[in-house]
Amino acid sequence: MRKTVSFIFVSLTSLAAVIVAAALFAIVFFIFSESMRAIKEVGFGLFSPNWYPVWETEPEFGIGTMLLNSLILTVWTSVWVWTLGLGVAIYLHRYALNKEREVLLRILEYVSGIPSVVLGLFGVLILGNLFLRLGAWSAQNFLNASIVLSVLTLPFMTSLTFQSLEKVPRQLTEGAIALGAKDFAVTWIELKHAAPGIVNAMLNVFNRIFGETMIVLMVAGGANILVRSLLDPVRPLTATLGSEIGEVAVGSLHYSALFFIAFLVLSGSLILNLLTNRITRKLERWIKG
Repeated sequence: MRKTVSFIFVSLTSLAAVIVAAALFAIVFFIFSESMRAIKEVGFGLFSPNWYPVWETEPEFGIGTMLLNSLILTVWTSVWVWTLGLGVAIYLHRYALNKEREVLLRILEYVSGIPSVVLGLFGVLILGNLFLRLGAWSAQNFLNASIVLSVLTLPFMTSLTFQSLEKVPRQLTEGAIALGAKDFAVTWIELKHAAPGIVNAMLNVFNRIFGETMIVLMVAGGANILVRSLLDPVRPLTATLGSEIGEVAVGSLHYSALFFIAFLVLSGSLILNLLTNRITRKLERWIKG
C-alpha cells in the first residue's frame, strides 16, 4: 500500500512538472513566433530610440529609449529597496524588541498584500498632487514610479532578508560574541552566512520591479523620452505593452513589435531566474566549504 501511494505521488509530481515545463515552452514559443515578423522586417531598428508605430508614412518601432528607461528605473529603485530592506531586516533581527518586531512584520505583511493597482492609485491621487504642489511639471514621473515600486517591493526584500538572518545558527552568533566580536563583526558574520537568501531576495526584487506593469502604466508618465531628471515622465517597456496591446490590429507589424517587447521582458525574467539559482547554489557551496 505504501509503495502504491509513493508511486502515485511521484507520478503526479512528475506529470505536474512536465505540464508546467511544456506550458512555459509553449508560452515562449508563441510569443517568439508572434514577434518574428517584427524581427525580420525591422531588424536592428527595433533598438532605435524612436517609437512611432501609428505613423502612416514611415512608422518606427524602436524600443531603445524604453529599454534604457526600464533598466534605469529598475536599477535606481532596486538599490534603494536593497539598502532600506537590508537595514530594516538587520534592525528587526538584532535590535528590535519582540513586540516591536511583531508589529513591524505584521505591517509589512499587510503592505505586501496591497494590489499594485491600488498602489498606482496612491501614486496618481496622492503623490501626483504632492509633486504638482512642489513645482514638478508632471504629476506622473520617474520619481513617482520609483517611490510606488519601492512600496511594492520593500516588504518582500525585508521579509526574505529577515527570514534568512533568522536561519543563521544561534551557536555561530554566540560563538562570535564569546570570542569578543563587536556588533558590526557579528552582523557581518551573520550576513555572510545568510548571503544565499539575501542575494536571492535582491535578484527577485530586481526581477519584480523590471516586470511590473500596472504601476508604471499609471504613474510613470508615459513619455517616450530618455530620463534626465527624477521628475521627467518616462515610459518603460511594460507600460507600452500594457497600454497598446489591447488596441492594436492583430497580425500587424505594430502587433508583432509589441510581442517582441513581451519576448524581451520574458527572456530577461527567465535569464535572471536562472542566474539567481546559479548564484544562490554557489554561495551555499561557498558557505559549506
